[in-house]
Amino acid sequence: MAARIHANTPEKFLHEVVDTIKDGKGSPKLVNDEFQIPFFLSHRVSKKEALDYAASGCTESRLPNRETGKTGNSAINYGAIVEMTFRDGKMKIWKDEQFGVKTGDPRTFKTFDDMWNAFRLQLENAVKHCMIQKYVALAIKPKYIAAPFASMLHDLSMEHGRDLHTHGEYIPGALDACCIDGIGGFATAIDSLAAVKHLIYDTQKLTWDQLLDAMEKNWEGKEAIRQMCLNAPKYGNGIEWVDRIGYEIQRVVMEYSHNHPKPHGQSFNLRIIPVTFHVPAGKATMATPSGRLAGEYLSEGISPSHGMDVKGPTVSLQSMARATCHVYKEHREDLINMKMAPSNVTGEEGTRRMMQLIRVWCNQKHSHIQFNILNKQSLLEAQKNPEKYRDLVVRIAGYCAYFVDLTPAQQEEIIARTEEPMG
Repeated sequence: MAARIHANTPEKFLHEVVDTIKDGKGSPKLVNDEFQIPFFLSHRVSKKEALDYAASGCTESRLPNRETGKTGNSAINYGAIVEMTFRDGKMKIWKDEQFGVKTGDPRTFKTFDDMWNAFRLQLENAVKHCMIQKYVALAIKPKYIAAPFASMLHDLSMEHGRDLHTHGEYIPGALDACCIDGIGGFATAIDSLAAVKHLIYDTQKLTWDQLLDAMEKNWEGKEAIRQMCLNAPKYGNGIEWVDRIGYEIQRVVMEYSHNHPKPHGQSFNLRIIPVTFHVPAGKATMATPSGRLAGEYLSEGISPSHGMDVKGPTVSLQSMARATCHVYKEHREDLINMKMAPSNVTGEEGTRRMMQLIRVWCNQKHSHIQFNILNKQSLLEAQKNPEKYRDLVVRIAGYCAYFVDLTPAQQEEIIARTEEPMG
């Protein structure tokens, strides 16, 4: 279920949307016309067509009869980019095989800019390999996959007599929907780079030797250093220089994609939507300077790291808006998850507060948001007594699932999401 929201959404409709969210049965995702329509217009689509877009998938929106066959997305683990930046392109889980590019020993990084350049090179290399994987998939797909039924229902496909999976992206007039996904760790990366900037370069409270040693040991015997990292400035709290790191991360991905278009002139778009991949991706990633433990889930979507945004939902949204790069037309949908306790949104006053928050989100031109109205205690009880909570539905990443059917790791990740105060 989805609801389209825009700057002039009627109060009565928005009130009904919020009541549905609070009820917990429909759990609609919200998609923002103030983002979606300009996106489609920037891709040479008429205003009439752009106004007729439809919500689709987890966070996505699509144009009927314009968007064509979609190839499975290749994806970036931003937590792994951090790890490779600090380990000269290697990852611990892969037994120190050269997985990324050689960017040097971080002990030789004299300034934060030196470290950022290493991170940028690792990220660009990951984007390049994502694009290579996509091209391989695009070449193989026509040989093994067809979509006759979907093609029958698509005007462009029928007009040109071409199956959507036979390079449908090259049909004249088609809008290419292929994306590079950020599957997890966007906020993990921001917080990690911010911690290094603050603790090593700005305040000089830590040395590279101390930080690298603590992370290699997964903080064992190094709790004091971990606490310094956990208490370093964090994304989601309205700190402009921290939020700017997120903006630059997105800019690197989209700039690389923009500068390497496909033969038909369209580029791969960037989305940051993990579904639940940020949980297994975290299992493959060592401890990070954000204070995160090795193997722990990464941050999800463009939301702040779990429990690290402490200034309330409006400030959190402001940080997410500042971290979003709209310079390139390759920016597509991002996932925003917010969890609120039922006690914070009770009654008409609670409904009005949520309505105002949604108006703020809309005016900031975010693409997507979804809410879980749950309290931590209910989730903990459901873990202990699943048979009593068979009907407990939670919003994951653009889709809903029964809480008791999730893996223990997925349940823990949802419990750990920040419970946003209201009022």
